[in-house]
Amino acid sequence: MKVETVEESIKKLKKGNKSLYLLSILVGMTTGVVVSLYRYGLLLITKLREHFVNLGVLDTPLEFIMLWIIFILIGFFINFLSKKYPLTSGSGIPQVKGIILRKVDYIHWIREFFVKFIGGLLGIGAGLSLGREGPSVQLGSYIGYGFTKIFKRDYIEKKYLVTAGASAGLSGAFGAPLSGVIFSMEELHRFFSSKLIICTFIASILSNFVSRRIFGIMPSFSFMISYPSNINPYFQFSLFILFGAIIAIFGKIFTLTLIKSQTLYKKIKFSDYIKVGFVMSLAFVITIVFPDLTGGGHHLVEQLPYLKQSLIFLIAIFIIKLLFTTISYATGFQGGIFLPMLVLGAILGKIYALALIDIFQFPPEFITHYMILGMAGYFVAVVRAPITGIVLILEMTGNFDHLLAISTVSIVAYYITDILKLEPIYEILYERMPKFCEEKDECKKEEKVLIAIPVSAETEFDNKQIKEVVWPKNTLVVSIKRGETEIIPKGDTLLQAGDLLILLLPKKLADSVNEELFKKGTYC
Repeated sequence: MKVETVEESIKKLKKGNKSLYLLSILVGMTTGVVVSLYRYGLLLITKLREHFVNLGVLDTPLEFIMLWIIFILIGFFINFLSKKYPLTSGSGIPQVKGIILRKVDYIHWIREFFVKFIGGLLGIGAGLSLGREGPSVQLGSYIGYGFTKIFKRDYIEKKYLVTAGASAGLSGAFGAPLSGVIFSMEELHRFFSSKLIICTFIASILSNFVSRRIFGIMPSFSFMISYPSNINPYFQFSLFILFGAIIAIFGKIFTLTLIKSQTLYKKIKFSDYIKVGFVMSLAFVITIVFPDLTGGGHHLVEQLPYLKQSLIFLIAIFIIKLLFTTISYATGFQGGIFLPMLVLGAILGKIYALALIDIFQFPPEFITHYMILGMAGYFVAVVRAPITGIVLILEMTGNFDHLLAISTVSIVAYYITDILKLEPIYEILYERMPKFCEEKDECKKEEKVLIAIPVSAETEFDNKQIKEVVWPKNTLVVSIKRGETEIIPKGDTLLQAGDLLILLLPKKLADSVNEELFKKGTYC
């Protein structure tokens, strides 16, 4: 294999962005088609499950046993796919972070793409409490990665296109293009740059355009929401603060339960057949007894405002959904926790609203009001991405009257989880994820590569001269991108927040230090 020279690497930095933006268009449109097909497939398979797996249809014990066996066989097949292609397991968002940080690589990306697609359809379709958003994000990243291979793009453009695909995946999954962009900035990169924003915006908008042609222009959650304005605003504000604190505590419970379930599932000494058989049997029973708790739970959220449930019943539903979600995710099957988190937040919101109605005789509109506050707050408490959480719920409900309330609850939840020292869930899952690339010879070719390291405010690189930074051995800072300006660095060049550092170093070294440098440049 030809080793890239320093001159060739620097030349790549000076080329224009037109081809990159064009590829972002193709990534966005392709992802929109794929994610829309994925959503449509989930709708069809869910309708099939609801038709065949219910007590009104199961007339004989033989039919019951046959469907039970089918559920277990589906679980065995998904488990086989997950073991054979481990990068497709779980949500997929930690894997996308791994691609950006050069800790994993989609070596068999075509096969993994189809495994992710099929595995997600079967697992979520069989009733496991998993969401479509994580697989949609990873499917988009596979498409972005595939375009880099097809058009032979370099590592820097690969990061942009993979991120663009991930943004388009979230946009297509929820009909939330702005959330897709912000999620990539806030969670995947923790860095804002004009080029990255343009690439992700192009892909997200086009993905959303395609999905709207199929699913319509209505927001993801279609229920009536009104802001209760006949309550003292200072009293309301205090209720928001209290709710944010409560949400933060339950967010930590979710995170601890999810991690504990993963650990216990791996430690249990039974064979995979027994463990998978148990989980799929649980899914089968819940599908029959309470079908609204299966899958992501989108339908349950839309029903919650209109169903007459007691506080005790809602608490029981919350506990069952929480445990079923964490158990489902512990299997490693292809599915996310994004949508189940929103469902749990909505349930907490209704519980809080019913308590306020009983105590203060508040009007019924408090139910939907606190449901959307609960969704945003719970997402922020678990994911620790406040801007994404706020914008996501605004886009999914199509109602901006609650902006102040959502922002208040979200910021309080973020602040309390910071006090509780709760790490972002996707950071935890990323750290626990095996770095498969490190075990592959294909990821360790001896050649020099470029890596891009952002500089955020108040980090180790901010406001320091290049010579003051202790760089890894054999590392050369070849360029600094500052807005639309390219700076040829010197030892006394002062690094500033917003800079994008282009480093040249051996590929083997890049694989080991990229994550460390990335954190130094982006983590305060």
